Amino acid sequence: MIEIKNVNWVNLADKKIEVKDVSVPSENKLEIDGTGKFLMPGLVDMHTHISAASAKHYLYSGVTTVRNTGGNFEMLNLIDDVSPKIYATYRFIDGEPGLWGPTSYGNISTNDINTALAAVDELHKQRAKFVKVYGNIQGDVLKAVVKKSSELNLEVAADLLHTKTIDSITAADYGVKWLEHASSIVHSLYPDYNTQISVDEFERISQIEVSEQRLTEVLTHLIEKEVKIVPTLSLYRHLGDGRIFNPPELDQSHQMKLLDEDKVFTVNDQFNAIDAQLNDDFRRCQKWEYEQVKAITEKYLELDGEVYIGTDAPAGTWVYPGLSMVEELNEFKNFNLDAYEILKKATIEAKEVVGEDSGYLLINNNPVEDFSNILEIDTVFVNGKSFRHTDIEKYIVDADEMMKEFEQIEDKY
Repeated sequence: MIEIKNVNWVNLADKKIEVKDVSVPSENKLEIDGTGKFLMPGLVDMHTHISAASAKHYLYSGVTTVRNTGGNFEMLNLIDDVSPKIYATYRFIDGEPGLWGPTSYGNISTNDINTALAAVDELHKQRAKFVKVYGNIQGDVLKAVVKKSSELNLEVAADLLHTKTIDSITAADYGVKWLEHASSIVHSLYPDYNTQISVDEFERISQIEVSEQRLTEVLTHLIEKEVKIVPTLSLYRHLGDGRIFNPPELDQSHQMKLLDEDKVFTVNDQFNAIDAQLNDDFRRCQKWEYEQVKAITEKYLELDGEVYIGTDAPAGTWVYPGLSMVEELNEFKNFNLDAYEILKKATIEAKEVVGEDSGYLLINNNPVEDFSNILEIDTVFVNGKSFRHTDIEKYIVDADEMMKEFEQIEDKY
């Protein structure tokens, strides 16, 4: 047990900061002088894709738990102790043609019900916490997957951003419990919309104004079906606006410097390659979707629907592991929530889903005054271990060994 003395405890439940002694679970017995510092629960990224190469970047930005929304069982097992707690699913289930290509180490692409049910069995044997489905999944396959998953006490999460056939109402009626990116709700509000429509058709649809009554009807139905949403607003915003950060100072942060200098996790190469392919028509569509999802999120919160905070890092462009949680926290300032409520949503409420992680952050400045202060970390406590910020910065994974393992896993599938 670690005893942190005289620290400013950020009491999110009671919306106050109180000076007190706090005990943090640890493998070691230690006493720390917390005078002048702040202690808060660790952040939870409720939609992300962690890897052995990126794991330390979550801790370096104060994320002590991740909800991994798609990946590979063997690859996640390569992650060592310098990592947040991982609440994971693994290969996701898509239709044919697969949006990420044919079946591989990260996905099962099929229109065959029996193949999809075998994929659910695989996830259950791997002790996945939930099942993830993707945008080209067929209706009959989705219904069968939900039924099988329910029998195994696994909820189904759906990323239906690119669906042409299954809107949020249909997904909820089938029994889907999570809409990642708040996806397919726009499809329920604009029945003719999908991401593959022509520019002219998008221009027509984007001029339609959905009534408050219709928005309320759709969202009320989802709430009655106990659907949770993770809007990933920063993802939409970066796809629309490019490399513009909220706040701009993130670009000069310790965390961005570490990401820029990382020779193993070279995510900027990926982002630059994707960004170069995005044309003005695509960006205009993403800006429109961003505004739609903001309105959906605001109304869902108003109606007491379950909304969680996640980033989708490192997908799309300029959405970084750990660091982008600050951007996403700032996005939630749009929704009539104060700083305590936003931080509670990103910690206490999220941990009611993923389980208590005993994660805490000892930081140098008040996170309630400015979410960017979360990045000024002294020590991260997670999984019974403590990591000084400088130690996380210096930690390097064995890239050669990791690549060898990855090639073997890729060959297997």
